[in-house]
Amino acid sequence: MSLRKFCLSLVLVFAAGCGGDPPADMPKVELIPVTGVIQVDGKPVSGARVALHSPGGNSDVIVNPNGITDAEGKFQLTTYSVHDGAPAGVWAVTVSWADILNPGASEPEYGKEKLPIRYQAPTSSGLSLEVKPDASEPVLLSLKSR
Repeated sequence: MSLRKFCLSLVLVFAAGCGGDPPADMPKVELIPVTGVIQVDGKPVSGARVALHSPGGNSDVIVNPNGITDAEGKFQLTTYSVHDGAPAGVWAVTVSWADILNPGASEPEYGKEKLPIRYQAPTSSGLSLEVKPDASEPVLLSLKSR
């Protein structure tokens, strides 16, 4: 993946979670609630960003469900509005975990990434998630700091 595509995908991921309804002409798909926990070296992490990406970069509907972990490492995915879920299917997963340098600011600044860079690209993260209509168990994403 080129640096340009990677940066664009990050912009799209973060823009998707910035509130507001999608444009009226944007196609909407049925969503399934998705919850989970992110652990790094067996411990839950706070403030990690998780995002789903269409494998291969192609999709009939271009969305990037995403979420942020709480103090217990728990997250809920958002596609169109807060915690509404994700479309069914198999997704590549990325995770980013960096310190927020200016907590509470309207435009957060992020510090140094705490995870290996492989977790930030859908083609190298090694993470995938199948969203199914009948799934009720939280997802566990277990990552390594090295």
